[in-house]
Amino acid sequence: MKKVELIVAVGSLNKTKITPVKKVFSHHFKNVKVVGVKVDPGVTDQPRSDDEMFKGALNRAKNALKAVKTASYGVGIEGGIHKYSYGWFERSIIVIIDKKGDIGIGASGGLALPRKVTEQIMAGKTLEQAVDKLFGTKEIGEGIGMFGLFTKNVVTRSEGVKHGVAFALARFLHKGLYD
Repeated sequence: MKKVELIVAVGSLNKTKITPVKKVFSHHFKNVKVVGVKVDPGVTDQPRSDDEMFKGALNRAKNALKAVKTASYGVGIEGGIHKYSYGWFERSIIVIIDKKGDIGIGASGGLALPRKVTEQIMAGKTLEQAVDKLFGTKEIGEGIGMFGLFTKNVVTRSEGVKHGVAFALARFLHKGLYD
């Protein structure tokens, strides 16, 4: 049996968030154990700004690290939408925090949202509810996600999140650079 060398706590039970964390950390560290925990992100079910996504991701990372006492890192991933001059854009913000309180921040790729989706969100639905209604899917965010659906499986939600996790971890791979 392999001895676990590094424990990483993820502030979610969603496998589309846990799997990319495992892939990225395992690329850089040996014998990684990733533990998903249910935490309160402290933001709305449908964040509508980069700042709200960051706050949710930070809260998830901090709360996950607090919940798993043996973890070296806490990871928070918060998806949401943000309005830019060109329209509404969907992506995830990723925050990684270590025991010292150092924070790494990254983001997934993103996608401009069609008006049909944003109209439903403005009417009170979450992104997942809007996409499920339009496409007849069920809990799309637990599977390939909107990214996978819209790109016809070229980029799944998990793959998009993987990039953001790698970007957030970069801070810890280059000690001294971010100080």
